Amino acid sequence: MAHKFNVRNAGILDSPDRIRFLNPENNLDEIELSGEMVLADLGCGTGYFAIPASFRVKKVFALDIQQEMLEILRDKIKKDKISNIEPILSNESSIPLSDNSIDVLFMANVFHEIEDRDSILKEGKRILKSHGKLIIIDWKKAEMDFGPPVEERLNEREVILICKSNDFELYKQSYPGLYNYLLIFQKTVPGKEKKLAEKISSDKYFHEERKQHSDIDDLVKKTLEDRKKRRQQQLER
Repeated sequence: MAHKFNVRNAGILDSPDRIRFLNPENNLDEIELSGEMVLADLGCGTGYFAIPASFRVKKVFALDIQQEMLEILRDKIKKDKISNIEPILSNESSIPLSDNSIDVLFMANVFHEIEDRDSILKEGKRILKSHGKLIIIDWKKAEMDFGPPVEERLNEREVILICKSNDFELYKQSYPGLYNYLLIFQKTVPGKEKKLAEKISSDKYFHEERKQHSDIDDLVKKTLEDRKKRRQQQLER
């Protein structure tokens, strides 16, 4: 069973020392957020990323499977008078959000904890808009004096392969911190939409090809007419 962060250690999540190796602003800079976006922070904890993200986007859905974490977050929201964060109790294999409702699905140091990753990624595809992004920040697979046991961590290649098998293509990979990696994925075009896109592309190609053939036919026709005209002029002399 994967290691789950204990709510009794919630104070560690807001420790000033954490900013030194996992600065939320530096990581959010990598994602290119905008004020019209809706972001879902899955495994939000006490709001370490959800709160700074709320100043960059239109709406943040802060989801966690531990009610105690959400209560801590609600106290922060109330204290700081933040109006665009909605805490939501989630569960292990589904995400309680509507289809095509978000622009960014964000997970920080969470993906290695998920037991049923295929189900969560399937849910991610469902709730993300057509050009939505999946953001995964997680621990490098290396021995450290802190963080989850190394045998429970996933390296970048493992995460990329898991996401690719669930129709997410890697868009960007970076290392905005010493101990973590950041991966940005985009939804691949599903079968029906892909066929439509291919058909449009094909139709466009054949339209251009037909136009080229038409232009060639016109040129040949004009050339023959010119030859006929010149021949007629020669005969009249």
